[in-house]
Amino acid sequence: MSETFPLPLEDLRRWPDVEDPTLQAYDATDLLLVERALEEIAAAELSGTDVLILGERHGAITLGLAAAGLRGMSVYQDRLAHERALEANAAELGLGGSYRHLSDVAEAAASARLVLWQLPRQVGAVRRTVAELAGVPSGALLVAGGRVKHLSVGMNAPLAEGFGAVEPQLAQRKSRLLLARRNPELVLAPAPEERAAVSVGGRRLELRGAAEAFGGAALDPGTKLLLETLAARGGMEALSPATVVDLGCGNGTIAAWAALTWPAATVEATDDSLDAVASATASFEASGVASRVRVVRADGGDHLAEASADVVLLNPPFHQGGTVHTGIATKLMRQAARMLRPGGTLFCVWNSHLRYRPRLERLVGPTEQLGRDRTFTVTASTRRG
Repeated sequence: MSETFPLPLEDLRRWPDVEDPTLQAYDATDLLLVERALEEIAAAELSGTDVLILGERHGAITLGLAAAGLRGMSVYQDRLAHERALEANAAELGLGGSYRHLSDVAEAAASARLVLWQLPRQVGAVRRTVAELAGVPSGALLVAGGRVKHLSVGMNAPLAEGFGAVEPQLAQRKSRLLLARRNPELVLAPAPEERAAVSVGGRRLELRGAAEAFGGAALDPGTKLLLETLAARGGMEALSPATVVDLGCGNGTIAAWAALTWPAATVEATDDSLDAVASATASFEASGVASRVRVVRADGGDHLAEASADVVLLNPPFHQGGTVHTGIATKLMRQAARMLRPGGTLFCVWNSHLRYRPRLERLVGPTEQLGRDRTFTVTASTRRG
């Protein structure tokens, strides 16, 4: 399949999220989507402006089509890091300007005659996006796909209920495509917003979760240990930080707790996911702290000034897609060190088997263990002067 791909795949890179030659910037699903798209484009005489691309990561789908001559495609990406990877790869390959970024799926639905979708793993995220595709015209083709191990039968229901009958294709190289033609008589109601009321670290919080926000509205177990550990130590209020950053805020649990614990502090919540930013914003409003927390979509808090924070709170991810990888965590630790004032503190929770303490010592400064359970470790690292 890749031998005839219109783009030199070896030139695609995963940066600026993580630069690691052992991680590919594409998978077999990307290749299958492009292959099928080119067949449909030729058969129906479609142009690039007829194509809507969802779930793009580092550019394999978009730039594969651009290398075949298409221009004007619409692309939606939840993560800012993926937007930047696509932009960087497009610039390096001389394909800049071949597509347009969207911040709203429904924006391009009315003109989409071909929808290409690298499916998310959450059925709720599939349902939400199918509902947003209600404006796609009659007869438009949806070509969705994913790795076989990540596809579930539960995904077929929202696809069929909101788009049309689903035609699973034969699996190739452990990936599979699902085809559906738009039936305008079908309208799928949006999934209800995920909600949860939780008590953690002595605070009661109202959490909200959009489709692709990590963990939805649930209380993440690592976050729970972090906040319970900090609360159990006592004296957190006495720290009196002027500026607190929740780096990679997800649904906003940590930032909401920080706003209640340090009411005089300026709290910044940052994440590169549109869904995470929406979830955190809703959580802050429901928890009564919206006026004291600023939420920003940013990649690793790179919008924050150097030495501008007194406290950074971090529960870093440890996956790159389906691969256990520490690249994002390392990037976030570096960013925490950059934004902390000398003497400032990074409170971090991490999977114990990853043994991050030497890395924290090297990147941030002296590190002590504050707590530990069977899975996670909580540490405090002091920024070197």
